[in-house]
Amino acid sequence: MAGIIVGAKILGIKLLEAKLQGAFKEWAKEDVNGDYWDKQFGSKIWDYPGTTIRKNTETIAPGKRDIYDLGKLYESGIESFKTTNSDNSVTASWDWDAKNSTGNLYAYYVHEGAEKAGNNLVPRKWTDALVVPSLFAKSDLSELLKKRITIALSR
Repeated sequence: MAGIIVGAKILGIKLLEAKLQGAFKEWAKEDVNGDYWDKQFGSKIWDYPGTTIRKNTETIAPGKRDIYDLGKLYESGIESFKTTNSDNSVTASWDWDAKNSTGNLYAYYVHEGAEKAGNNLVPRKWTDALVVPSLFAKSDLSELLKKRITIALSR
């Protein structure tokens, strides 16, 4: 980091900004769009009290299950991932726009546990650690971002 911090001055503000943006983008792509969503959808097990009857007549009993299901919701987020730079920020975003067999968007129902077709679904808030500041501050995601920033600034 030679040449960026000299005494009580910070030199090379654009370089510092580029390093921070790079660390954020790498974190969003690798740690969030990769590992975090994989865990939230695949290996995290959620309590679900409802019975699901699929179109192929397969019945899924109440109990513990992941939210990957057939993968449509997961894929809609993973495939829509993007980062956007503006004059003073960089933002990561996902568009959870999967549709069910009737053509309706269903991310809201899964996330919020809203009334749907007579079933009261349990909320499975897979995005909250990113969007609720108090949860983010305590999360592994926060620590991973700090580590990526530290590494980027030491180069």
